[in-house]
Amino acid sequence: MAVCAYCENAVIWDEEAIRSAGKQATLPEGFSRLYRGATGKLLDKRFHVLGRVRYSFGSGFWDEWYLELHDASTAWLSDDNHELALQSPLEAPVEPFERYQPGRGLRLNLSQGSFVVQETGQASCLGVEGELPFVIQAGESYAYVDASSPDGRLSLGIEYDAETPSVFLGRWLRHASLELDDEGSEW
Repeated sequence: MAVCAYCENAVIWDEEAIRSAGKQATLPEGFSRLYRGATGKLLDKRFHVLGRVRYSFGSGFWDEWYLELHDASTAWLSDDNHELALQSPLEAPVEPFERYQPGRGLRLNLSQGSFVVQETGQASCLGVEGELPFVIQAGESYAYVDASSPDGRLSLGIEYDAETPSVFLGRWLRHASLELDDEGSEW
């Protein structure tokens, strides 16, 4: 899916056809240093921001930035209240959403170890911009679980957005890990 920066119309393409998905909500700027088209280094890896999804959790919002890395792989950078987590998809079986409660432990039987559930809730898409590897429309919602490792270094997100939930494993980053090419330039 791609959203035209000029007309804000979303275009979806798959194996069968290219079709219009209609006009998307214009996303106001947030509190992030990132923007669609930004380039820079993250943990000493070059990146280019392809797109963004903004989600609401009811009393606030967070942005998920879709990045293309220097080796043509992709990743997601979650930017929530100035906290950054670089995340990649992970194949892992998960429990039904109702089984996870904040403060409880979570184990996926993987080498990453255990996690503690920080938050559960409903995410609602406020809008999208740029290119994304999936189709999402403003107003769509899904249940989510956010967790962290006991030492606070790793993040784990579970999104109940399809028949099979999506799992993302990541690591929390310091803001110094993110360097934009145009940072510090005059405007």
